[in-house]
Amino acid sequence: MPSYTASTPTERPDFVDPGDYPVEVIDANETVSKTGHEMIELKLKTSAGSYLYDFLVFIPNAYWKIDSFRAATGEVVTPEDEVEIIADDLIGRTGTVRLIVEEYKGKKRNKVAAWLAPKAGHMPAKSTPAAKPAAQPQPQADEDDNIPF
Repeated sequence: MPSYTASTPTERPDFVDPGDYPVEVIDANETVSKTGHEMIELKLKTSAGSYLYDFLVFIPNAYWKIDSFRAATGEVVTPEDEVEIIADDLIGRTGTVRLIVEEYKGKKRNKVAAWLAPKAGHMPAKSTPAAKPAAQPQPQADEDDNIPF
């Protein structure tokens, strides 16, 4: 039988008003969409304490959203780069999202309308290392590259 240590009950908001909010990725899982496409399910926690999910679906007409997520969480996105994304590497990343409120089965909940890139000179506080570009051959180092001056 599961057990836990009780604490003082508090109310956690099920959703927040529409607007821009800092979020943290608290879980990320590789899975498959209902239509059979690879995707990563992100569990997000807002600065107000509410939780929501967002999905990065790996299909060409949704690559823009993956790029927006990467930019919003502090990565430099270079067009035409082949990028490998590992779900576990996304946990702990922070960024800002624009949230809307939708009603689903009679209950209100938040949905990510957009991932917002940081303003120039402002980077998310806790982003983890960038996604790894797909393996590419590295040019040979020139002998002069090893001179310490």
